[in-house]
Amino acid sequence: MEVFPLSWRKVWNECQLRGMILLSLTAQIVLVILGNRRKYIATTWIRITVWSAYLLADYIAAMAGGILSNDIGDVYMDSGVLNANYELTAFWAPLLLLHLGGTDAITAYSLEDNELWKRHSFALFTQAMTTLYILLLSWTGSRLSLLFIVMFYVGIVKYCERVWVLYLASDKKFRDSIPDISTSASKIMEECRLKQLEGYHLTTHQVLEIEVPNHSVDTLLDELVPNAKELLMAYSLLEMVKRLIADLILSFQDRDASRAAFERDTMSWEKAFGVIEIELGLIYDLLYTKAKVVYSFWGIARRIIGISLTIIVLVVLTFYEMISEKRHYSKIDIAITLVLLAVAPLLELYAFVELLLSDQTIHWLIVHKKTNILRAINCSSRFICAKKQRWSNCIGQFSLLSFALREKPLHFHGILMKLGIDEILEIHQYETPAPISNDLKEFIFNEFKTLRHWAKAFGHDLDLKALFGCRGGRTLKKHAFFELEWSVQFEFDQIILVWHLATEILDHKDFESMLHERAKCLSQYMLYLLVKHPNMLPIGMAHIRFKEIYAEVGRFIEEQMSKSVQIHGKREAIEMLQKVNTKVMLTTQGGDKSNFVIFHACKLASQINNRNYKWDMIASFWVEVLGHAAIQCRGRHHAQQLRGGGELLTHVWLLMAHFGLTDHFQIPRSRAIAEAVQR
Repeated sequence: MEVFPLSWRKVWNECQLRGMILLSLTAQIVLVILGNRRKYIATTWIRITVWSAYLLADYIAAMAGGILSNDIGDVYMDSGVLNANYELTAFWAPLLLLHLGGTDAITAYSLEDNELWKRHSFALFTQAMTTLYILLLSWTGSRLSLLFIVMFYVGIVKYCERVWVLYLASDKKFRDSIPDISTSASKIMEECRLKQLEGYHLTTHQVLEIEVPNHSVDTLLDELVPNAKELLMAYSLLEMVKRLIADLILSFQDRDASRAAFERDTMSWEKAFGVIEIELGLIYDLLYTKAKVVYSFWGIARRIIGISLTIIVLVVLTFYEMISEKRHYSKIDIAITLVLLAVAPLLELYAFVELLLSDQTIHWLIVHKKTNILRAINCSSRFICAKKQRWSNCIGQFSLLSFALREKPLHFHGILMKLGIDEILEIHQYETPAPISNDLKEFIFNEFKTLRHWAKAFGHDLDLKALFGCRGGRTLKKHAFFELEWSVQFEFDQIILVWHLATEILDHKDFESMLHERAKCLSQYMLYLLVKHPNMLPIGMAHIRFKEIYAEVGRFIEEQMSKSVQIHGKREAIEMLQKVNTKVMLTTQGGDKSNFVIFHACKLASQINNRNYKWDMIASFWVEVLGHAAIQCRGRHHAQQLRGGGELLTHVWLLMAHFGLTDHFQIPRSRAIAEAVQR
């Protein structure tokens, strides 16, 4: 018994190739438009859309190429003569090769894709052989066959470029591309040795050399590009950021230049975060796009040649079809062919416009003082003058109480639980992104700037263990909350859970404007990292432990409800937790881990509640915890988050590094520079 009638199968055989061709073209359009926007749009729909289009683009193009070669082979087996319609559909093969070459906006969806460059190299070889096979079978010596060769050249060059970019962005090659730490110490010591052999008397002393790049710009350039100074500073510090991303040791020249720039009185929080945004945008381009080859003479030349050849083929094919008296081509197939040829240069031109408006181009124009070009770009577009969006500027928020109370019930929970995806969807439901306020950015910047001066004054210059090793204990000592030191003796994930729940309990007790909002926002952000991105936090059983904790909170609240405590929402639950007798509970529970977080959070909240300036302390505590998490996270994990809109933790990590608060500045060699003095 046939599942599908014969007529349906015939329609499918006729339309499957056309459908795949159009679907492949649609995937290319989606990737061109959304591929670069995902770095500043942190929404689920864009992640799913780009991910789907990225996977479909390769699979559909490869499948369509296989169908093409199979159809042409069948024609030769049946009749031995290739009709004109199959000759036209064979022309789609090099256009599919062009699709496999990808777009400038996205070459890798994630960092792991860069490591698959060898697999893509093999795919390039097989697709090239398949296309050549189609060319040989469909060769008739006609004008269309000659145009096939032209488009084959364009497609193969673009595909080779994609594989080359993936290779350059792979972990090992990216590390190897970063030059070694430059030092003149060995050269100077060799000169000293030669002088001694010549009989000179030499003395050595230390000379501190700090080269601070000049980021000043002309008044006219400053008017045309408001963020010109930040752009120049970001480029001067780019090699340092690349070393951080690759987890390489930094030189003391990088440290001194970066600290001198960020410790200036003219460096405001807005400029500091602006520099970091540009730096991370440049790193994103190096790891996820074709920027490495696009911003070069040969890269631009290849695009001009490719666009020109594609337009020539389009014009020739259109003219040939219009003047041809023999209408032997299918109208649908010729329409699809013309659409493919017309859209290809449009997508390249769109990418070229993006190139003109990118930070790399603006930086080159500023350095070479091309004011006329900048003025022309400004006249045609307000893109430069407007504040350019480089990341999502949002942070995830997650509330333990809201999740435990199931404020947002999940539909079809039973079915989803059997499928094993209920928890993932539930967590996603309670994840609420919130925009970062300017007040919070300013507070974080001032906290680290003050800490830098304090560390310098008390001899803790690079002692990160003293600065962040206490995981919040330094803030407690600073604000004289000595009785709370027990709360930072747990494991790091438990500290986050206990302090987060305590912050939520205090949150509904009173309000103190900005300080209260800072503490609440950072508290929910740290829990969001614990739940959604535990790999960015110190190694531990974070995800498993969270599952235990929210189950404990839910059970505890249910027990209280059975004792006639009316709990209709988050506020009632907090009022109930405020009345918990923690002293009795902790004594009776003993070493039992059940309700561990609840009772310690209630105890912590009760001890903080009656103290003055408590919200100032809590906000500072969360900044210290944020700093501890930032320095524990590897550069690769920070780079991985750039594809999803970015994380505040990454920006804080770079801010700390620019202030010299990072363990990457472990310089094994001496800073003394020998200076030969002839006497």
